[in-house]
Amino acid sequence: MKGFKSGMKSFKINLSLSVVLMLTALSFITMAIQGNVLPLTFSRNVVIYGCTFIILAVWLILILLHSLGKVKLTEEKAVFAIIFSAMLLHCCYVLLSGLYERQHDEGVYTGIATSQINPGHIGYIEYIYKFHKLPDMNPYQLFSYYHPPLHYAISAIWLIVLTSFGMPEDLAFENLQILPLFYSGLFMLITYLILKKIGSKGRGLYVGLMLAAFHPALTIMSGSINNDMLSTLLLACCILSALCFIREKSLKNMILIALSIAFGMLCKINTAVIALPVGLIFLLDFISVVRTGEKKAIVSNIKNYILFGIISATIGLSWIVRNFILFHEKPGIASATETSVMYTGDYGLWARLGIPSFADWHFEFPFHPLSGDVIHNIWVIMFQTSLFAEEYPETLTGFPLLLCRIVYVTAIITAICSMVIFIITQYKKYRESVWESKLESVFLITGYMTFVSAFAAFSLKYPYTCSSDFRYIVICLVFIAVGLSDSTKEVLHNKLFNILSKTVRITVCVTMILSTIIYMTWNQW
Repeated sequence: MKGFKSGMKSFKINLSLSVVLMLTALSFITMAIQGNVLPLTFSRNVVIYGCTFIILAVWLILILLHSLGKVKLTEEKAVFAIIFSAMLLHCCYVLLSGLYERQHDEGVYTGIATSQINPGHIGYIEYIYKFHKLPDMNPYQLFSYYHPPLHYAISAIWLIVLTSFGMPEDLAFENLQILPLFYSGLFMLITYLILKKIGSKGRGLYVGLMLAAFHPALTIMSGSINNDMLSTLLLACCILSALCFIREKSLKNMILIALSIAFGMLCKINTAVIALPVGLIFLLDFISVVRTGEKKAIVSNIKNYILFGIISATIGLSWIVRNFILFHEKPGIASATETSVMYTGDYGLWARLGIPSFADWHFEFPFHPLSGDVIHNIWVIMFQTSLFAEEYPETLTGFPLLLCRIVYVTAIITAICSMVIFIITQYKKYRESVWESKLESVFLITGYMTFVSAFAAFSLKYPYTCSSDFRYIVICLVFIAVGLSDSTKEVLHNKLFNILSKTVRITVCVTMILSTIIYMTWNQW
C-alpha cells in the first residue's frame, strides 16, 4: 500500500513538472515568434492552420499508436496532451491578438522616455515600470489604479527584465501577454490537481479538464493584460489548498490557504469571496475538535487559526489599509456614470436578475452589444461574454453566424444541466458517512453558490453591463468540472442520472470543440 501511494505521488510530481516545463517552453517560443526572433514570419492563416495541424497530429498519433499497441494511452499522456493542445490554442490567440485587442480598460502607455502618467491597466503597469514605485497619488483619481498592485508589479518587473536584455520597449509591452498566457497554463494544471484530489479518473477527469482548458473565456483571458487571469489562478490554488486541508488538517495546508487568499486579495479585492467557504470548513472542523474535549488539540487549533488570520489579513488587507491611511479611501471601484450607455439601473430587479424571456436571449445574434437598453439581464450577458467576450461583429453572417448560434444554445443548455449535476453530486456526496466527504461537499457547494451570489450582487451594486461579464466568475468552471468528473463515480449512478451525465459530458465536448473551431476560423483576430 505504501509503495502504491509513493508511486501515485511520484506520478503527480513528474506530470506536474513536465507540464510546467512545457508551459514555460511554449510561452518563450510564443515570445520569440512575436518578436520575429525565429527566422520565420507568419501570416494569420499559417498560424491558424499550423496550430490546428499540430493539435490534430498530437491526438491522431497518440490514438494510432495506442490502437497499434505501441503506446499505452495512460492518464498521464492524455492529460499532458489536453493541456498541451489548449496551451497551443492560447499561444495562437496571443500571437494573433495585439496588446489593445479584446482588452478591458487597457488604457495606453507612452514609454519610459516621458514622465506622463497614463490611465488603464497598461498605464498602471507603466507607472511602476517607469518610476520603480507604487503610485503615490490617490488610486481613485486615475482609472484602474484602484486595483491592488500584485499583478501590475509583476508585469512591471517583467518589462524591466525584457528591456534590460535589449528588447525594444514596444515589443516588451506587447509581451505583457506572456504572463497571463503562462498563468492560463498553470490554471489548467491546478484544475487537474483539484480533480485528482477529489478522486477523479477516466472520462470524468478528461471532460472536466477539457471544460476548463478549452473554454473560450480562458482563451480570451490568456491574452488579457489585466489582473483577471492571475486572480483566477490564485483562487484555484486556494481551492486546491482547502481540499488538501480537508484531507490533512496540517498547519502547512492552512498557511497555503492563507497565502492564496492573501495574494489573491493583493491581486484583486473580490477574491476575498473565497474566505466564506474556507471559513465555514474551518468552523465545522473546529467544532468537531471542540466536541472531542481534548484541550491540547483545541489550543493548537486556536493558535493555527490566529496565525492564519495574521498571514491572510496582513498581506491581503495591506492595500486597503494603505489607501485608507494615506487617502481616506474605502475599498470599491471607480464606476461609470448613469449617463453611460452601459447603465442598467433604470430597469427593475426582475428584468436584470430574473429568468430571461425567450426574446431576451437574442438567439438570432448572440453577441454582447454593451448597451444596457438592448440587453440588461445579467445572465444573458454572462452567457454571451462567456463565449464571445464583448465582441459585436455586426458584419458576421452565413455559416459562421449559424455556428455561433448553435454554440450559444448548446452552451446555455449544457451549463444549466452541468449546474444541476454539480448540485446532485455534492448532495449525494454529503449523504455519505465519511466526514471528509461531507466537509468537501459543503466547501464546494458553498463556494460555488458564494461566487454566483457575489457575481449577482456585484452586478446590482454596479448596474452596468460590463459588471456582468463572465470573466468575473471564470473560477466557477472549476466547480462545474468537479461536478462533471464526480458524475462518473459509480456510487452516484442511477439510470436517469447516468443518461443525463453522459449526455452533458458529450455536449460539453461538442461545445468546446465547436467554440475552438470558431476561435480558430473567426476573422476577428
